[in-house]
Amino acid sequence: MSFPLKEHFRWVDIIKAISIIAVVFSHIEHPFKDYPLIPVASLLYGIWYVPVFFVVAGFFLRAEKLCRPVGFIKGKMKSLYRLLLYFYIPAILLHNVMLNIGFYDTATDYGGKHMDYWTIYSIVKELGLAFFFAGREPILGAMWFVYVLLLAMIGLSVVSWILSRCIKDEQKLEVIRALVLFVACLVSCQLTNIIGFTIPRFNNTITAMWLIYCGYLIINRLMLKFDNNYLAIFCGLVVYHIAVIHGGTALNSNKYADVFSLTASSFSALYVIAYLAKKIENGVVGKVLAWCGRESFYIMALHFVGFKFCTLFLSAFGIHLKLSSLVAPANGNIGLTLLYLCFGIAFPLVFMVIFRWGRSFIFR
Repeated sequence: MSFPLKEHFRWVDIIKAISIIAVVFSHIEHPFKDYPLIPVASLLYGIWYVPVFFVVAGFFLRAEKLCRPVGFIKGKMKSLYRLLLYFYIPAILLHNVMLNIGFYDTATDYGGKHMDYWTIYSIVKELGLAFFFAGREPILGAMWFVYVLLLAMIGLSVVSWILSRCIKDEQKLEVIRALVLFVACLVSCQLTNIIGFTIPRFNNTITAMWLIYCGYLIINRLMLKFDNNYLAIFCGLVVYHIAVIHGGTALNSNKYADVFSLTASSFSALYVIAYLAKKIENGVVGKVLAWCGRESFYIMALHFVGFKFCTLFLSAFGIHLKLSSLVAPANGNIGLTLLYLCFGIAFPLVFMVIFRWGRSFIFR
């Protein structure tokens, strides 16, 4: 018998908020680095921010729905895929416009991709790639996570359905499913980190399937309450130790030390964050963070645009920074880092408030 969360709790939204703030922070040229025994960057975000997002995604999964892939996948396509295209299609259509206004330039290396002006054929090609889970527009750089999340959900459902057709005993099914996903994650890790063979949005999808399943187990089987003081301290020490020994992870390229360290650090970081989230969920800060967590998809989609507007804002005051930069060009300045962080979070929130108000006004 499984006992998934029946509703969204504020502390879960706070976990998502802390994770998305870490995502935004990671895309700023901040002054923090990893030092021996003091791995600042890894502790602030590097070792946990994306893995925790994947683990939380498993909180609300239900065993019976996972084993019905048609309905499950249809629901995820409506909730994730459609939203993804709402952002990717305009970004691709406005590609040349963003070159003209300076959001891109032809000299910058955008994560191995160089910008140039697109023809109609190029635009159609890029739209096709976006539709088939291969979109890669720099202004939406963080949206690789949504592609991988969606593919991992689909893969997890298909695996669950296949196993449920072969194994009728529920307890045995859970053990076999855990073993299959764990072994698949081991293979994915070794292909990337030992052999050097990585298929974009395939190897890390396998890793994400394991992390999502861990989130499913935490709530459905372990039924953790995240309220034990001693366990929170223990988990904090685990995160610190793994950060010191291995540093951060890069799930975009599926690079991490090993599956055991990834699982342990992800679970431990989640426990600490959830423990703190429960402590503040009823206060003003908790409510604000919960709002950010509920809007985490849009913060992920639009924070790079927020960085651009922050750069334009600074230029109005005589501070001229590179508008076309892939990440927020804070140049290691703490004040600029905080300002970019605020813009990266506030712009998507304000944009969505105005967009929803405008849509409501038009239809009304």
